Amino acid sequence: MSEVNVDAALVKNENTLSRTEEKLVEMSNGCICCTLREDLMIEVERLAKENRFDYLLIESTGISEPVPVAQTFSFIDEENGIDLSRFSYIDTMVTVVDAFNFFKDFGSPETLMDRDLTNIEGDYRTIVNLLTDQIEFANVIVLNKTDLVPKKHLAILKASIQKLNPAARIIASNYCKVAPKEILHTGLFDFEEAEQSAGWIEELQKDEHTPETEEYGISSFVFRSKKPFDANRFWKFVQHEFPYSIIRSKGLFWISSRPEQALVWGQAGGSLKADSAGVWWSSMAFDKRIKYATFIDNQDHIEEDWHKDFGDRKNEIVFIGLDMDKEKIIAELNNCLSTDKEIAHQSWRNGSEDNWPVERAHVLQN
Repeated sequence: MSEVNVDAALVKNENTLSRTEEKLVEMSNGCICCTLREDLMIEVERLAKENRFDYLLIESTGISEPVPVAQTFSFIDEENGIDLSRFSYIDTMVTVVDAFNFFKDFGSPETLMDRDLTNIEGDYRTIVNLLTDQIEFANVIVLNKTDLVPKKHLAILKASIQKLNPAARIIASNYCKVAPKEILHTGLFDFEEAEQSAGWIEELQKDEHTPETEEYGISSFVFRSKKPFDANRFWKFVQHEFPYSIIRSKGLFWISSRPEQALVWGQAGGSLKADSAGVWWSSMAFDKRIKYATFIDNQDHIEEDWHKDFGDRKNEIVFIGLDMDKEKIIAELNNCLSTDKEIAHQSWRNGSEDNWPVERAHVLQN
């Protein structure tokens, strides 16, 4: 999956490598993040049918996203008659973390294009979001270059990564020297579990937060409120006052200027994103709601948290950080909410103009 040449002298016996002309195929939903590699699918099937190999280790480029790679093994290419699940399965997803440069990269707002790491036109992915995706989806995380950092720094780094992905095994290493049994034949990978492995998801699912050890200053909390954020005050907070102590946050939110729109909040290091998640059920009349099977199937769950004024609208954001001042952050977030007086005027029901991006997945930098 890269253009690195392999020294033929390293390929022994009949273990031959082949290079194919790169071809891409998109899934039916047309989403670019779900683009799969047709050449990978063809080669895996060919190697499996040869029945000469026990295991296939795929090393993707450092800028590849893990989910599309995993999806390749569950996606059925009907046009070419390829279904890799007949021949293979994913055993383990491994991510290597650079202990020496991690915090520098995690706190950077740079994109892949800024560092000339991509030649894909319009590829504005940020370094930090890519790092986060790779960490949160992994079963095993190899923490490399540990000899280059102090023990205290390493302990903080381990705690931070464990918070981002509580289920992952973390292996400290130098020069990536890892026992094969740590990453081969582990049976650790489960696609459905992997999609739910991120620390922020686990945190949201807790009824009450159980205090974590504060030994390294890594902590987390969930901010919840039914009131809308005032569009202008929250925008100012995000752009100019967002605490550097927060290393990861994600959830749902809504703003007074867009009462119908449910928004997804996503932040990792110095990169923040606001994506549209659709509309709130309470923004449409009941006779329209019940025409949707999704609403009918989940009606009890949706209505159990229904607010008499705001319906299912809510702010629910997980924050994970290092030495966070939780009470101060909560106070600042509460100050960004619409006041009772503002809400009493009912102006939020009509919406208004704001500075928040219209485009989906617009990236903000703090």
